[in-house]
Amino acid sequence: MMFIALILALPVISLQHAVSPEEEVRMNDLAKAYRQIYETAPEAFKLADNIYEQIKDYECARNQEDCKAWRAWRLGDAITLRQVNCDETPEDELCMKARDLHGLPGGTSHQKMFSGLVDIAEGVTPTDIKYASDVIDAAVSYVCYKEPEKCSIVRQMSVIVDQMEEIIKKH
Repeated sequence: MMFIALILALPVISLQHAVSPEEEVRMNDLAKAYRQIYETAPEAFKLADNIYEQIKDYECARNQEDCKAWRAWRLGDAITLRQVNCDETPEDELCMKARDLHGLPGGTSHQKMFSGLVDIAEGVTPTDIKYASDVIDAAVSYVCYKEPEKCSIVRQMSVIVDQMEEIIKKH
């Protein structure tokens, strides 16, 4: 499963991965559906977010090489979910951390900074992503057990992300 920011930050993805106009429309539709999940089931979304944060902490506590990639992933998520625009608020803590992570100067544009985060986050291995997705899927099952009325929408998280990944993997 890709990091949330890749789903929600479509203009950067489009420029970074040169998707076709048709694919961009499809990605926008998928992003709207993903945002609806966030709005409809914020507790479940937060659970998934917390799991990713714990995985990042685990990797970094073990001093693994992919710590930087996980940190980029999580920073991208935080910037996107808080809807921070680093062009408008360059002194925002998240913007400063993101620039520092890949050594960019303070005046770096939001788009260039975010593209850099995407590049670094690609260092999270497919195997790590698979196992993290398994944990998220287990959490979704738990949410479905606790809130059966939200199950159908929460289960769409993985489906939407998988569809988005397929578009991006083509490039």
